[in-house]
Amino acid sequence: MKKPLAFILKLVGGIVLTVVLLVVGAFFMLNTSHVQNYLLQKAVVLLKDQLQTEVKADHLSVSFFGQNVNLFGVTVEDREHRQMLNLEELGVHVDLWRLMNNEVKVTNAQVKGLKALLLKSDSDSVANYQFVVDAFKKKKVAKDSVPVADTTQHKRKLTFDVDRVWLERINVHYNQHNVGLGTLLFRKGSNGRLVAEITDLQTKWVQKSKRGPVDTEVHIGAVNILDMKDYRMLTVNRLRYVTDNNKPRKNVEKPKRGFFDVGHFDLTANMTVKVTHIAKDSVVAHIDNFNATDSVSGIYLRQLKADVEANKQVAHLKRVSISLPQTTLKFDQATLQLPSKKQGRRLTYKTSLITGTTVLQDISRAFAPVLKNFQEPLQLQTRLVGDDEGMRFDDVRVNSVQKDLNIRANGFIRNLKDKYKMQVHFDIHQLKAAGGSKSRLINQFTGKKFMMKQLHNLGTIGYRGSFDVLWKLVRFRGLLTSAVGNLGFTFDIDGKDKYLNGTIRTDSLELGRAMEVPGLGMVACKADFKFDISKPRTAIMRRKVGGKLPMGVVNAEVSEAKYKMLHVRNTVATIKSNGAVAEGQVNVRGKRLDVVCSFSFTNTNEMQKMKIKPGLKFHGLSTEAQAEKEAKKQQKAALKQQKAELKQQKAEEKAAEKAARKAAKEAAKEEKKAAKEEKKARKAEEKARKAAEKAARKAAKEASLE
Repeated sequence: MKKPLAFILKLVGGIVLTVVLLVVGAFFMLNTSHVQNYLLQKAVVLLKDQLQTEVKADHLSVSFFGQNVNLFGVTVEDREHRQMLNLEELGVHVDLWRLMNNEVKVTNAQVKGLKALLLKSDSDSVANYQFVVDAFKKKKVAKDSVPVADTTQHKRKLTFDVDRVWLERINVHYNQHNVGLGTLLFRKGSNGRLVAEITDLQTKWVQKSKRGPVDTEVHIGAVNILDMKDYRMLTVNRLRYVTDNNKPRKNVEKPKRGFFDVGHFDLTANMTVKVTHIAKDSVVAHIDNFNATDSVSGIYLRQLKADVEANKQVAHLKRVSISLPQTTLKFDQATLQLPSKKQGRRLTYKTSLITGTTVLQDISRAFAPVLKNFQEPLQLQTRLVGDDEGMRFDDVRVNSVQKDLNIRANGFIRNLKDKYKMQVHFDIHQLKAAGGSKSRLINQFTGKKFMMKQLHNLGTIGYRGSFDVLWKLVRFRGLLTSAVGNLGFTFDIDGKDKYLNGTIRTDSLELGRAMEVPGLGMVACKADFKFDISKPRTAIMRRKVGGKLPMGVVNAEVSEAKYKMLHVRNTVATIKSNGAVAEGQVNVRGKRLDVVCSFSFTNTNEMQKMKIKPGLKFHGLSTEAQAEKEAKKQQKAALKQQKAELKQQKAEEKAAEKAARKAAKEAAKEEKKAAKEEKKARKAEEKARKAAEKAARKAAKEASLE
């Protein structure tokens, strides 16, 4: 009994030892470079047959003891014999024993030196990588095929689990887009949560704009994603956005224009975002900190914070805070409808009340260099509603910190996409500037200041009106109130021809008090003015004559004025200034003669020193006056004739209208009469018909009785 048992044990032991030796031998054979390269070349041949293109691989290394697989020097060409894919190294560390249970456990995977060339010229063309997709696409079963019963035992599906992925030196070129990646590390933390780190991510492409192509580049220094228990933390550092349309900046040789130009961006940003929910079509996140700087335009967003809830249609922002170097704005909520060409949905947005303090110097370099010294803090509030074509500002309030400047207004911006049609309009319901706020605010602007002393004499200034900003034109309208009287005005700043022109009207203005001219009292007048604001033109004149006065012309019609003991009416005044000397003439009209007064001055702050020369001008002694009188007479006769013709025309029109009304009335009367006769005839006809029917029934009755 012992001998057969011993024989069986020896036999089993021998078989086991033989199997072990065979497995170990196979392991050693598979770990040799000769066998591995043989298997690699077999795989390359199969892949060539499958793809019908050139495929190369330099070397394969498999370590069954270390459970590592490394592939080196893989090249795949497209059907046009262009190198579509080039891979320096692919390494995978796999737990081979878990494969027994249909589990793929990758403890480490790394890709180094990947270059891909992907091309697709237009929507109708076939991509150069499509043949790879087609080669491995699962074949569809024909509809008319007969299903075969599956008698095999269903195996459990493979499960995949990856602990660590390392990508290094990745470059993908897709048409005009190029994407490069320095490194990417994806791993599981000690607590099983995911961690991702990306460095040196960059892409380049060419944007299409109305002004032509724009070279665009985005570079991200580092991205970190940390999967926490209840949220994911995303950190982006050294994000750089650069655009270049290969044209001069918009403000070249235009010193009054800001540096902001979408064709020349060099923006650097950093941000930290806490994502509490993310799905296929929705996200909930908190922007903990976002800052951005454009080194060229001077835009500096110091901090942006907000809560974001968004899906494919709508984004809701809550608790938003925006900080510039000296500006802070906040609002509780905002709603954005996200645009979609496919669904015909436009971009629209609406905010709750925006409040904060702003210093206009923050936006000076980018948008308005004239504000570069504007350091006056202003308290601001408004509500914003808009879309991709424009925006509306409601409940606008602007106040100085000292409360000596108060503004209430509403406004809008239209046609944002067309600078030639764009319009900025604001209705100023109330503006009140008291104390030293006027000079304090004006001194915030660069450039020369004129008539500041006269401005102080106006006392507290109030204003109601509107202003419009159009293409190269700024237009103001309204009523100005002050301690010396009220002024209705309108003036335009012509940015194309470089002139300031307009009109002012007043019923009662203490001009002498405002201009510090003793004896000059109340004035009721209308004045038109035009001043040259072209720096090149005025610079030429300054070199010739010098001076500090503005250059222009003022024409005024004074309906009533008082100067000392003199009370005048129907006065015409003209002032012309070449920058050094302002010369004027006042003409008091009379029936037989005009009182003429000429004057001149060189400094608006010393008006009391101006030179005045009185004179007389007799109408009858001047041929010019006689000609003017005859012209007025002829003009009066022509006007009278015109009025007579207009009166005759109106009388004829009135008569014709009366006749038309009478004819219409007669026609209506005749129509009414005809309708009445017709009704009477129908009634008689109906009566006859009924009588005939009655007679017929009577005859029929009598016939039936007989």
